[in-house]
Amino acid sequence: MIRVLFINAVDAASEVENRYRPLWPAYLAAYAERRFGSGTFRFHYAEAAVEKELESFRPHLVAISAVSQNFNFAIDYARIAKQWGAAVLVGGFHLSCIPECLTEHMDVGCLGEGEETFGELLQRHLESGSLHGEGLGGVTGIVYRENGRLIATPPRPLVSSLDQLPHPDRSLIGYRKHDYMFTSRGCPYRCTFCASSRFWDTVRYASPEYVIEEIRELIDHGVDTISFYDDLFVAHRRRLQQIAALIVSNGFHRRVSFTCSCRANAVTPDVVESLKAMHVVSVGMGLESGCDRTLRYLKGSVTVRQNERAIELLKNAGIQANASFIIGSPSETREEMLQTYRFIQGSRIDFFDVYTLTPLPGTPVWETAKKRGLVSDRMDWSRLNVNFEVSGDTAVILSETVTRQELRAMYRKFRRLRLWRIARALPTSPWLKDLPAMLIRMAREKADRLARRLCKAG
Repeated sequence: MIRVLFINAVDAASEVENRYRPLWPAYLAAYAERRFGSGTFRFHYAEAAVEKELESFRPHLVAISAVSQNFNFAIDYARIAKQWGAAVLVGGFHLSCIPECLTEHMDVGCLGEGEETFGELLQRHLESGSLHGEGLGGVTGIVYRENGRLIATPPRPLVSSLDQLPHPDRSLIGYRKHDYMFTSRGCPYRCTFCASSRFWDTVRYASPEYVIEEIRELIDHGVDTISFYDDLFVAHRRRLQQIAALIVSNGFHRRVSFTCSCRANAVTPDVVESLKAMHVVSVGMGLESGCDRTLRYLKGSVTVRQNERAIELLKNAGIQANASFIIGSPSETREEMLQTYRFIQGSRIDFFDVYTLTPLPGTPVWETAKKRGLVSDRMDWSRLNVNFEVSGDTAVILSETVTRQELRAMYRKFRRLRLWRIARALPTSPWLKDLPAMLIRMAREKADRLARRLCKAG
């Protein structure tokens, strides 16, 4: 039996990065089980104490995934895995955007959607016991090195229908009372700062019946809150209505609460009606700014008035309205940032978060930063940490109108307002039950970061 270890390369000290376990290992394991049958592979998942996991599990193959800000971890884990003699496969958004990041300790990089590529590479490992040798060129959607030369094979076509894929095998990662799922892949919009739509290239939707099957499985395992983590769950209006109708007809709306993400211009009365019927209690929106000029740069086709209307529609329906905002666009002035601040002050938003604009590979913002010499394909990837509270000293600053110190002061101003909103909204929030576990993880994060600073100072 071939042992496969999945490693999610995350910052072990980050509360938000460890809030939920990723579904990609569960999708890959489920696909492999369907293709090869049970008993061929033994899968295991790890996101911390990687060296101990390698020592105890002794995998033949290690599969690693990382976003850009954590790719340094992926590099280290690949090196350690090689020391234990394992074949190393790496995938995810970052490597798909910059295949040149494949290191000497990474045998193969998976570019784009992973299930079918993973299946073919497992077949190769079954036949040859490695991911080396002739024949790799026949596997589409990968990057590898041959005689010191980087070779990328033609892109793999996307799976035509998500219903063809098995539901993720969550027994690998466990269930939680508040869990999440995906019902689509991709986004119909092209925000300048977001890599998701470029990664998926197009939008594909699972059928309402496929979605209901997965909801039923989660409920059967004791889940009482389900978050739809789609880029834009409401994009397909007719499908949304069908999903809502099936949830109601199965009585799921009385057994579980739902949350989802929306885009302001997609929040309409009929959409809100469907969300209300299926017992969506909280909606998160990337509102990004309270300034129309900044919105045009970041999102193109959304206005402040649409942001205001989306909040009002949700709040009037009794649905919690949460939002995220971005400050620090290249030409955004201090006064325009304050417009966003005043927008939040005057709105009925419940929770919100604020980020500084971060240039992520695969986005127009990345290309802008690259032309200005602010980033490169060989850089310290931790500088792309979107948590400015942690990365304020090293983060890439795109603003041409304010200094790093001024941006930090503005960020802290927003964060103080955020704390006030949390205190006001939390007592009646559907997230209240998640608070104890979250606070414990946040305390651990603070303690870990303090210990790191003390170690550096010593």
